[in-house]
Amino acid sequence: MDKRPDFVAPLLKQPALAETTRRHASRRSFRVAALLAGIVIVGCLTNFRLFRYVPRSSVREEPPPVNDDPMNPWESITPSPELEWHPCYTFINPSFLCARFTVPMDYTSTSSLNDSTRPATAKVHIALLLLPSQTHNQSQSSSPPATKQPLLLNPGGPGDSGVTIALLAGPALQKILGRDQPILGFDPRGVGFTVPRADCWATPPPPSCKYKHHKGDDDSNCEEDVSSGMLRRLQWEGMTRDFGGINESAVAMRLIDAGHRGVNRLCGEKDRRVREVWGDNILGHVSTAHVARDMKEIVDAWGRWVDTQGVGENKDEEGEALKGKLVYWGFSYGTYLGATFARMFPERVGRVVLDSVVDGELYESPVWKESLVDADKVLGELFRYCVEAGRKCDLYRTGDTPGDVKRRYDEVIERLETSPVTFTHPEHFYPVLLRSNFVKLLVFTILYSPVQGFPALATVLNYIYERKYELLGALFQDAQLLCSIAGNPLITGMMTDAQRAIMCGDKTQPVNMTLPEISSAYEAMAATSQFADIWMELMLKCNGWNIYPPHPFHTNKPSETEQTETAFPILFLSNTYDPVTPLRAAVKTALQFKDAGLLEQESLGHCTISTVSRCTARVVRDYLTSGKVPPPPRVHDREEYTGEWMRCGADEVPWGAAGAYGAEFETEEEREMVEGWRALQFVMERTQRWGAGGMKGGLDVQAVLRFGESA
Repeated sequence: MDKRPDFVAPLLKQPALAETTRRHASRRSFRVAALLAGIVIVGCLTNFRLFRYVPRSSVREEPPPVNDDPMNPWESITPSPELEWHPCYTFINPSFLCARFTVPMDYTSTSSLNDSTRPATAKVHIALLLLPSQTHNQSQSSSPPATKQPLLLNPGGPGDSGVTIALLAGPALQKILGRDQPILGFDPRGVGFTVPRADCWATPPPPSCKYKHHKGDDDSNCEEDVSSGMLRRLQWEGMTRDFGGINESAVAMRLIDAGHRGVNRLCGEKDRRVREVWGDNILGHVSTAHVARDMKEIVDAWGRWVDTQGVGENKDEEGEALKGKLVYWGFSYGTYLGATFARMFPERVGRVVLDSVVDGELYESPVWKESLVDADKVLGELFRYCVEAGRKCDLYRTGDTPGDVKRRYDEVIERLETSPVTFTHPEHFYPVLLRSNFVKLLVFTILYSPVQGFPALATVLNYIYERKYELLGALFQDAQLLCSIAGNPLITGMMTDAQRAIMCGDKTQPVNMTLPEISSAYEAMAATSQFADIWMELMLKCNGWNIYPPHPFHTNKPSETEQTETAFPILFLSNTYDPVTPLRAAVKTALQFKDAGLLEQESLGHCTISTVSRCTARVVRDYLTSGKVPPPPRVHDREEYTGEWMRCGADEVPWGAAGAYGAEFETEEEREMVEGWRALQFVMERTQRWGAGGMKGGLDVQAVLRFGESA
């Protein structure tokens, strides 16, 4: 039985969430409803993130107005080039502190951040959320105890919010790592509560505003028109959903490509206009190398804060060794960010955990052609575990083999391809359309978290297989209810163009694929995975992108023969079968760093957090707290990247635990680590921080719905 983490409870007091909880008393029914929501209510759900507070892109220098909204404290915090902490989100946890840390938009500029003549728009104000060490009382709420180096977080994306993860999972991380470990989440430039945001749709200021961006200027007419941009984005998303899947026809492929080129052209025009007025624009300064430099500045600012507060850090040998160094846990895309930092500033690596590793060489190329090599293997495990679960799996029939379950699944997809299903919702009275591409996207998303998702997925597939469509209709949500959730910025998240700008800005060369080249790339990927149509559309986001930093950073090229020597070895983590970041990428990248350790968790899903493993939790804790590093991988085959390295077993499987539930824990610390791991898993899976939320189809809504899951 799932137990809702205590730190999520305050969020459920929001009216819309409380209503959602009341309406779904049955755990199983709710899970299925959460999965189905992404298939149908696309008009509202793909874009409901837009209806939240949007920070101004043109940043004023005068003190911000007082803001009494506990869900959004950022407007009340004055940005500073030093760390100045303010109590925030105290209704969730009284220990939370926030800061807005100012860095240059362009690090090549020679003017000082304190220069009053420097335009406000030439600065970036990074949103930081800190959960201080919980080992002793704070004498002042605005002065966190300076104990250990804080653990910086990046949940992936690119374009996901570290502030949100620290807010929802900070206590869970402290259970895993120890209550003396400060947790520090930050929103990278262009993302979330960091301003300026990467927003191509907000109307840029008119040319008349060119000299009205300094302190004291009357720039009331020079703010970007964000609201109109949101409406235009909604209209565009509604139109492009009708294009179909990239593999459905040559016409669909042409339309999808034209659509992405159109958005990229819009971004380019936005960049040009903003530069003409303000002199610079955030879209050209959100690359991963920029964010890595920001992380270095955050580490340095923490050190300055410790010095000015007169409260020393830990005096033990371990604490002294980490002073001025990065302590970090990056998931998915966050591994590319962490590796980039390590290449740029190898001497500043303290403890860096990279979980579900992105192949940097592949990521920087036009098409991530090897990302899906294990995706279909994860799907195959659905059929195997279903048979092992027997009657617990709704897609199972007596005497089934995994092949029998697979044939049932194939029949569902093929039937929807030839005969899409339509019916009228029995309660909310709107037409429901079930198409194969939406169900495939649903399946692909569940591959990220199979332990939690496989049972509900089997139920949905069985409803479709048995043509019990009326049961599906009863589980679809009221669009008005779901849209009302958008008033809570913590739940809705933020919809920006950060993913596009970061991902495309990181390319080593402009991407401008022709239709024949797109078709060829798709066919090559389809030979590897049946989910190539979903992944290929993500690749097309960069087709025609032409915004690049005027002074790009240069990092050492990754090499297995000329390894980067970091101040302390990096720890790489990977599942055996990961749908989008295969194990081979972790092995390949680990070989590029001297003495880097590698741990394979013998499980499936995206990020080791997707499955409880006491062994993995202990390795991560020992690495971060005591500096214990697993041995480097010994590779036998450099083509397939097979060999020997440390492995940890899993403590749970779909439809039942293999040891995590009801097991005898050796120590109370072990019990707390598992509870923390489960709570972090709960947050990561339900907030879609693992990357699938960026796909077309509106599946982000599951994050909101699952917060209301009944115990």
